[in-house]
Amino acid sequence: MKKIATLLTVLIATTFNAKTQTPAVKWWYDTNDAAFGQSAAGDIDGDGLLEVVFGCYRNDSSVYVLNAENGTLHWKYNTHSANTEGCNDVAPAIFDVDSDSLVEVIVPSSCNPVTFCFNGSSGSIKWQSNTRGSDSPPVIADVDNDGRPEILHGEFGGYVKCINAENGSQAWEIPVDLNSWIQTAPTIVDLDNNGQLDFVVGTWNFDGLDSIYAFRGDNQALLWSYPVHDYMYHGTAVADLDNDGKPELLIGSYNDTLYCINGENGATSWKYKATGGYIGSPATIADIDNDESCDVVFVSAYQVIALSNTGSLKWQYNIPGYEQSFRGVAIADINNDVFPDVIFGTDGGKVMALNGDDGSLIWSIDLAAHYGDPDFALDHAPLVADFDNDDTLDVFIVGGYATYPDFQNNFGRAYMISAGIGNGPDWLMFQNDIHRQSSLCTYMTTAVSEVSESTALSVFPNPFSMQTTLQLEEMVNNATLTVYNLHGLAVRKIENLSGQTITFHRDNLPGGMYFMILQQDDKIIAAKKIIITDR
Repeated sequence: MKKIATLLTVLIATTFNAKTQTPAVKWWYDTNDAAFGQSAAGDIDGDGLLEVVFGCYRNDSSVYVLNAENGTLHWKYNTHSANTEGCNDVAPAIFDVDSDSLVEVIVPSSCNPVTFCFNGSSGSIKWQSNTRGSDSPPVIADVDNDGRPEILHGEFGGYVKCINAENGSQAWEIPVDLNSWIQTAPTIVDLDNNGQLDFVVGTWNFDGLDSIYAFRGDNQALLWSYPVHDYMYHGTAVADLDNDGKPELLIGSYNDTLYCINGENGATSWKYKATGGYIGSPATIADIDNDESCDVVFVSAYQVIALSNTGSLKWQYNIPGYEQSFRGVAIADINNDVFPDVIFGTDGGKVMALNGDDGSLIWSIDLAAHYGDPDFALDHAPLVADFDNDDTLDVFIVGGYATYPDFQNNFGRAYMISAGIGNGPDWLMFQNDIHRQSSLCTYMTTAVSEVSESTALSVFPNPFSMQTTLQLEEMVNNATLTVYNLHGLAVRKIENLSGQTITFHRDNLPGGMYFMILQQDDKIIAAKKIIITDR
């Protein structure tokens, strides 16, 4: 299917009053060091409930899997070697690497240069692959078109490594910049719509000669490079911001500039110069004010900034006390006002939530005060989901104190916090998806690229709780209506529709945002965004 963004969004005419919500700690789990990057969540043991996975730094050296509903330990594994501690400061990935319907946990380690693949249910090692060490979050995709997934991540020394996911053998390794580290995730995207997956990385060059590089996935041919000349730590966000059917890439640098680059050729679309000091976090893309276009949210040190799809400022929130947020934001509606909200942690130990439409504060919770130590910091990005099935969204985050080389007194704690009643969607991993595209607009722009015929479609009421009516301007005959969730999965399909009026029943669909695609004679004739509420 081809792409379009504006046909998959619709203005929300109904106004919701957000409920006053106060976050509260549900449970916590103590560790012996801080956790960097982000966690991942998934049902790794098949019990129908989510588990959370994260790794800790040297004084702890362990990968943890906790039962998300109550914080009890499911398993942990210490990744140290005989010569060094385990530095598990990379966002893990959860994926079924060998298509046996059982998920695995993938964690690259830095000071112990090994990428581990654990059996998700038990924590036993499925395979391990020697590397040059990595701070780069792994991505998973079939980049060589062999029908089996590969795992890609950057390495110290300036390389990108590709591992066969089913057995841990090396598929290939390429040098990108041998005077650098590749800290960013190799974001997976079809840059030029030719059906072949590509990948994009940025460098941490020791002489300040940094660039963004785009490579073809199947043969690793360099497609283009883009000079930035300052460090890039976190990876790329992807969406079709200008509705031309091609992806744009968003990445920030330590020169405090956010770059928007045309994916097909590496040309500049626009730049935004921030004033916080540096951009270390990944950008995140979502329609935060429901105006039918994708917006960009990123952090420049202590400034949380929202831009339009053309790079103009929508709002800016300065974190009190000049506290900084390094790992980026999660985006989900947590206060039931339909607008996606912005959730992040700070190095002052606070978790904060902002209204997406205007950047105003919804709530803040001081975990440093709860822990009882002002050195408790959150160098970690949050996850968002209803982790215990109580119809309330929660936020999971891990913090602590870490120093090196005297790390013996480091400490950490994982927290589960009630966030509020809202429409989500879930945010379950670093940069939101296994391709690390950091976008809630990705599937809006990859589901459809061209509408062959335009048929006016109205949906009323929208939002709705039980059922809604689709009114078409023209008659349809034997049409098919497909409903997609925000992760791009088809969750409902209704065939053999005829007439001008269609009644759509919610049935068992969870509350949240969805996209309707109406097809007739294998042509897309209409598309709409709908919102289902729980009240």
